[in-house]
Amino acid sequence: MEKLKADVAVIGAGITGCSIARELSKYKIKTIVIEKDADAGWGTTKANSGLIHPGYAGTEGTLKLKICNAGSKLFLKNAEELEIAVQNNGSMVNAFNEIQIKELELNLKQGQKYGVPGLEIIYNNNGALKKLEPNISNNVKACLFCKVHYRTSPYEAAIAIFENAKSNGVDFVFSSKVVNIHYDNVTKKFFIETLSTSGNLNENFGLKSIIEADYIVNAAGIFADEISKMSGDGSYSIKAYKGQYFLLDTETKGFVKRPNLRISDPENIKSKGMVVIPALSGNLLLGSTYEHTDKYDVNTVSEVLEDVKLKLNSMFEKIPFKKTITTFSGLRAVSDSHDFILGPSKANERFIDAAGIESPGLTCTFLIAEMTADFLNQKGVKLNKNPSYKPYRKKALKLDKENFLSNNSYISEDHDYGEIICRCEKVTKAEVIEAINNGATTIDGIKFRTRAGMGRCQGGYCTLKVMKILSEELGIPFNEITKSGGNSYIAGKKMA
Repeated sequence: MEKLKADVAVIGAGITGCSIARELSKYKIKTIVIEKDADAGWGTTKANSGLIHPGYAGTEGTLKLKICNAGSKLFLKNAEELEIAVQNNGSMVNAFNEIQIKELELNLKQGQKYGVPGLEIIYNNNGALKKLEPNISNNVKACLFCKVHYRTSPYEAAIAIFENAKSNGVDFVFSSKVVNIHYDNVTKKFFIETLSTSGNLNENFGLKSIIEADYIVNAAGIFADEISKMSGDGSYSIKAYKGQYFLLDTETKGFVKRPNLRISDPENIKSKGMVVIPALSGNLLLGSTYEHTDKYDVNTVSEVLEDVKLKLNSMFEKIPFKKTITTFSGLRAVSDSHDFILGPSKANERFIDAAGIESPGLTCTFLIAEMTADFLNQKGVKLNKNPSYKPYRKKALKLDKENFLSNNSYISEDHDYGEIICRCEKVTKAEVIEAINNGATTIDGIKFRTRAGMGRCQGGYCTLKVMKILSEELGIPFNEITKSGGNSYIAGKKMA
């Protein structure tokens, strides 16, 4: 049985866990991150709208609202250090009747209270909203216009943070599910028992490991309450709420100029306000629902998606849903307090919760990390600075998709930049190899780092090519390459 030791064990490698790990790497702290999936950012992180909220919306009195504006500013600072792409075109929250306009007025006042700049209510008089969004429906009576509202790619952000944390000495243990936690009152040590969920290397399904740690940070997303119970604390619960989305082809670029949010319908529990967002990739992202479900349900349902269409078609005219290239869903980790749960556990002060991290969790991720480090410090972890810490990370080189002549210098230096693996997204063999060198071990690992498989054909052209490179670079038989770890084999475990 393998045994590892750490000062701090972080459970969960979503954007919250990765941010906490990076924050701890600033200090002389031995940190291990334990993740049940095969890569970073594959839970709640990868399937959300990517909005960096400015802090005008939320329930008064919640920690979520209190720290949102400060969190957004800190996100932008760290995004610059890590070369995480962000974009600001403002946003519009759209109302359809007088009751909803009253809600816009409340959000305006709340935003002004928390220092959100550039907020104003614009009424649909003399085509004012059409000037902002030419395709907006006349059903929309007014909007709360926010001049400063950034957006990003959440999974790309998580990968950037993961890469920087790893380069600063954090160890990541992937494909390892935490199944038991024991605390020794004499030695003041946690003993975390994990079970391998990977079968790629040496038939490792079910292989047990023990990780010894002085402290635990619980950043396990929708499973945070289950991890908390293992430590002896059952004081809160986490429910999974599903959101279903459409992703439209890049041909739809320009249909909207900025993120547009539809005020939620109080009578419809399946709606949490829907969005039409121009993604940084050029795609159009539309959704989502708000459905209480189990923690493993990421299915999409045609009847529910039709309801999304109906509601968004009332906000915009002639949305090109025929250009849909995929639908998907993600799960939100909603605590019973409907707020972040941050701080030492009621059962053990060496166990720190970073739970219930739903929206605006992405926005607040770096601030949550700083707060977590402070909690650890209060409970005895010494924050002695790591002199070799490097805050910067260079993003992977990508081809210029529009001006191909500018790529000649890259190709002359490395011929692999001249071999296109993914036609839709113009991803080269060199980019795939770099992604593997940076930690990708699966098809999805390549996809989220390079966008190979995210285009119009959804991997129809490039999947086998990516598998071949993975096999060659990792020294794994072709038939053992998986989509996302575990049993997700593409070619089958045994070749005919």
